Amino acid sequence: MKTVNLASRVGGLVKSFPLSGQPKSQLSILIILLMVLASGCSSTQPRLQGYFEPEPESSAVLQEKLSANSSNRLPVGMAILLSESHSPVSPSVSEDSWAQFTAQAKHKIQGHIPVTMQEVLYLKEGPAGEKSNFLRELREHAKTDVVMVIAPSGREVKGPAQFDVLPEVSTLNGSQIDHYSTVELGLLDLKSGKLLLQAEGNSFATLEQLDVPLASNRYPRVRGSARTSSIYPAEDKALETLRMVAIDEALDQAVMKLTGKWREGQKSQISYALPSAGVES
Repeated sequence: MKTVNLASRVGGLVKSFPLSGQPKSQLSILIILLMVLASGCSSTQPRLQGYFEPEPESSAVLQEKLSANSSNRLPVGMAILLSESHSPVSPSVSEDSWAQFTAQAKHKIQGHIPVTMQEVLYLKEGPAGEKSNFLRELREHAKTDVVMVIAPSGREVKGPAQFDVLPEVSTLNGSQIDHYSTVELGLLDLKSGKLLLQAEGNSFATLEQLDVPLASNRYPRVRGSARTSSIYPAEDKALETLRMVAIDEALDQAVMKLTGKWREGQKSQISYALPSAGVES
């Protein structure tokens, strides 16, 4: 996907639609247009749906697999699906950061649904729709018949900006980068090749950075959409920090959605198992 300079597009709108003296209805239209532009730049196509179909009887299948384990915790593998074509994240994030992300994903998922995460696989994504190759690789390396597939992706929008740094300097030129992150979670049954559960989380983070690095405790600055405080990373770690903040927040959202779907499925199984009240004649 081509990177779009949202700042230049917004600037064009503002010039043709000045804020001063405009009625509230026109201001509302401008705000809506800006939101549409931002959402268009941040959207990513779901990846797991291109590989796997949902299991229509997922709740029953999960209950059966859970019942087969005395611990009432389902052993699952873990596969991180990396793709350079879908995201600028994969090639620009260090192995240490991926290891931290993997550990956080394991901890958060295990803490919300009754699964025990086991081995971790890092897979490079092939062309969309090549389900057979992907399944073959998972079946060959996974030690369980259920795998939690985690697919992170993202898009970035960069534009010029000006920042206040020192009292004696009015503003300095810099840039603002907005990173929109998506994390897909899919609980995959390797026997059927279908998804038992699926959830998606979305978030964004903003990096404010000066064009000419200065000794400053204010820049670079990273702000996440769910964070109450900013992060001030080193200059050479700023972009990686931006991406990991966004992806961690998207992971949190995806885990919460997955938890909700798991609970709904278990409730439906309990309701189905309860005998219906009969009327004696």
